[in-house]
Amino acid sequence: MRALVAFLSLAACATPVLAQQNPFKMQKKGKPVSVSYTYAGDMSGTGEDAVSGDRSVSRSHLTGKFFGKTSTTDTWTLLTPDTLYSADLTRKTGTRSPNMLPHMAKAYDDLSKDDKQRLHQNMQDMANMLGQAFGTSIMGAEKKEGTRTYAGQTCEEVKFGNWTVCSMTSAPVPLHVQGSMFCVDFEQTATAVTLGEPPASAFDPPAGVTFREEGAVENPDSTARGFVLYLASKELSDSLAAARQKMQEQQASSAQGQQEQPQMTEEQRQQACDALKNFSLSKMMSDAAKQAFHNLMEQEKEEAKARAANKVKGLIKK
Repeated sequence: MRALVAFLSLAACATPVLAQQNPFKMQKKGKPVSVSYTYAGDMSGTGEDAVSGDRSVSRSHLTGKFFGKTSTTDTWTLLTPDTLYSADLTRKTGTRSPNMLPHMAKAYDDLSKDDKQRLHQNMQDMANMLGQAFGTSIMGAEKKEGTRTYAGQTCEEVKFGNWTVCSMTSAPVPLHVQGSMFCVDFEQTATAVTLGEPPASAFDPPAGVTFREEGAVENPDSTARGFVLYLASKELSDSLAAARQKMQEQQASSAQGQQEQPQMTEEQRQQACDALKNFSLSKMMSDAAKQAFHNLMEQEKEEAKARAANKVKGLIKK
């Protein structure tokens, strides 16, 4: 579920990130703030975020049901200019890795004008293809929806694709995020906002968690430069163009068949989504194994009967 939450967060942030001149440059934080959230839709729970200067910390406790399995996660993350900390509070384990964004921002600044333009286009194309693959529009045209109020604070709401994000006007945090992806409905709503410096303890590592170094990034500058150069490469542009062409051909070849089939109603789509959420892979495998064993036993019985019958026939002939 953590991966799913991460993707939903990426979807919510994709448009503003790509709109920046340097998409990897960390935004100026603005006023310090603490926010409490509730989550609804197919993931329920609570969360807290705090921002102070160039540090941000987040904690969430979420429960969701996917593919017939209900799971709960309790996570904590801290982002500083140098390091990203991430912890599973249930397992009491965590990872520590370099914050690659400053290194990537520097690598981006070193690109030529043409390479920068190609990088933006490649990122746009990848986001569009990702949205198509997951059945959601995360890179639609941006549409300003005006101001809203949550937890007594004003935010500016922007709609892009089937996602809406309402960002606080006086601090760099969202007050409301809502959208859907691959039959998963997601909604995050601020319930309390406290302006001013969060307590120092808000940024302390959780007690009892052991952090380990993640990955093998020995030289962040070199790693970031290689990744940014790849994002700006013509090879990636060609690969995305080929993938897009193949996707269009597949869509065209199946268009006639789709036209001949009746379109699903909204109720039928909801029923299909409910069936997907309640689908249990482990139960299916267990049932399949039981059925296979049953079929094997029945086959053995029939073969035993046939052997017995042949034996009787042989005795009669004698």
